[in-house]
Amino acid sequence: VVCMPSRSTMLTGQHPGTHGVWMNGVPLPVDPPSVAAELHRAGYRTALVGKPHFEPFLDPFGRFTENMLSRQGVHTVEAPWHDGTTGPHRGFDHMELATHGAVGPLHYARWIGAEHPEAIGGFYPVLDAEFEVNAAGEGATGAPQVKDNPIPREWYHTDWVADRAISWLDSLAADDDWFCWMSFPDPHHPWDPPAGELHRVDWRDVPLPAGYPESRAEREAILDAKPRHWRRWYDGTLVSNYEAPTRWVPATLTADQVREVNARNAVEVELIDEALGRVLAAIE
Repeated sequence: VVCMPSRSTMLTGQHPGTHGVWMNGVPLPVDPPSVAAELHRAGYRTALVGKPHFEPFLDPFGRFTENMLSRQGVHTVEAPWHDGTTGPHRGFDHMELATHGAVGPLHYARWIGAEHPEAIGGFYPVLDAEFEVNAAGEGATGAPQVKDNPIPREWYHTDWVADRAISWLDSLAADDDWFCWMSFPDPHHPWDPPAGELHRVDWRDVPLPAGYPESRAEREAILDAKPRHWRRWYDGTLVSNYEAPTRWVPATLTADQVREVNARNAVEVELIDEALGRVLAAIE
């Protein structure tokens, strides 16, 4: 899983202390170097298909180009943009964007809303009714951010990203130089891959991670040897992880919930492997 600081480092070749994205929610400035911009200037066709996340997705005021681009339904990036930049955005002249669900302005959500609106409700709602990170859990164990998603596999964002990347590749001339940043939203919470694919990995058969301390006393002894905010977060008395639900207490996590989450993660990885195989076959 690659967060905003890591994605920004991959794009710019800079450390977070230089490009400034030190945590999720901090947008990448518009002026750092970009590998896509360097290749674009060298004559390459450039595309970003899938999850960009150089800017925040939660953007009710429309401040960020990734969200504006999608709201306008635009794939080919043209200037000028509201941030004062000209030309392709961060060096990408084609962008089709997705995140983990089917709500919001990005291209995948717009596609689902237009073509398969009945599928929207199958995704896990990332925010609860109070616009906090959702703590609800379903599945066999009630693990947080787990939901059985009835969406057909071919409508899920993993296959959509592969489909759109292949479509862009098909648009190129045989002698074009090209660079495609293809970014799958998975494997990532929430754990809601297509329910029809869950048979691939039975969570009951999934071993716990090596070194996982099953005993509560052992876990707490480890945490008590660390700075005190570790134990306070575990006990639910301090919110220090803004990716995690504020109303979820980590101490309540069970071994079976770990197994079920890891099983769904493995399913997401298998789907990505197969989607990547389709793209590589298209390139061949």
